[in-house]
Amino acid sequence: MALTAPFAAVTGRASSVVRSMGQSVAAYVTIALIGAIGVGFLIAALYIWLAQETTPLGAALLMGAGFVAIAGISLAIVIARNSRKKEEKRRNAANTAMMASTVSLASAGLRIASRAKGPLFWPAVAAIAVGWYFGTSGGDHDDD
Repeated sequence: MALTAPFAAVTGRASSVVRSMGQSVAAYVTIALIGAIGVGFLIAALYIWLAQETTPLGAALLMGAGFVAIAGISLAIVIARNSRKKEEKRRNAANTAMMASTVSLASAGLRIASRAKGPLFWPAVAAIAVGWYFGTSGGDHDDD
């Protein structure tokens, strides 16, 4: 019985969290539904007003063109944002690959330098320096 008490406390807490999350989701869905109904009535009122100022067909054409324009602008924004995210992911992947190759080159160079004794020490250090230089300055084409 003593072993089940901690589990009962955890499950009780988890069920209360799930219950409160469910209530929050229900509240947000209700608010969104009421807001959507309100927007629908505002659109209907706009149509009625436009139909009184013009013809019903003209009002429908104006509202249809307006909604298509809003959708087009929204689509352009989403495409631009996705393009920027893809470019950022590509740049991050390239930076990660460069960092991994630099670390790999540095560790190989350190292994060479640690084994080099006497006259081979300074050529090993020079090889590490050259590798580091080419690894950090050779692949950066973002300034174009």
